[in-house]
Amino acid sequence: EQVERTAEWAVSQRGFIDMIEVDVFDAEALAQTLDHLDDTYQGVATVALDHPRVRVAIDDLTQRGIPVITLVSDVPHSRRLHYVGVDNPAAGRTAGSLMGRFLNQREGVIGILVGSLALRDHAERHFGFNQVLTQDYPHLKMLPVVEGRDDFELSKKCVLDMIAQTPNLIGLYSAGAGNRGIAQALVESQMGNQIVWIGHELTAHTRRFLFQGIMDAVINQDSGHEARSAARLLLAHCWNETVLED
Repeated sequence: EQVERTAEWAVSQRGFIDMIEVDVFDAEALAQTLDHLDDTYQGVATVALDHPRVRVAIDDLTQRGIPVITLVSDVPHSRRLHYVGVDNPAAGRTAGSLMGRFLNQREGVIGILVGSLALRDHAERHFGFNQVLTQDYPHLKMLPVVEGRDDFELSKKCVLDMIAQTPNLIGLYSAGAGNRGIAQALVESQMGNQIVWIGHELTAHTRRFLFQGIMDAVINQDSGHEARSAARLLLAHCWNETVLED
């Protein structure tokens, strides 16, 4: 939605945005989409999977003179022009600190759900979360990471499986999407009041979950600002304008 709004703004700046939807969890599909972009495009912003095939595709676009911005999730060892997004390890550390404080000395097990550890933003959030819980809350044990691919039904199943297999599950950290499925799992299992659930992105759905008391905290990022920043960076590159890094 924010990219669509940015596209409306970009027209006034003599810029035109096409939006292409790709399965971000499929490295080959994403790489092929980047490979097949023609020289009509003078810049590309992509939510990128940190995978060798995707890195090569980004580098090839750059070699062809088409700058690439990584958006939300970075590929730092590629030749991308800039990364636009939050400090994901810090976001994970914030989630970890909130989890420890909200549980208030309760002992038990924490479940961790990500879309995919191949997405760098999810992996970095998990890293930050794990860092804080390991150092500051050693009495809380973490289950192995489960990948829900940001899918409603799969995320629901993952959480229901966690609850069924872990009697002392007292916390849930979701580093990706699929929040509606998670909420449904907590409601159906009647565990919404017993499990502290912390996730990401303030949407109409997560706002409702917060008010209902199903979700305990949301770490948000300004998607509108990110979409506009990516467009501005690419436009500045096209016009050979100086970018102030700070």
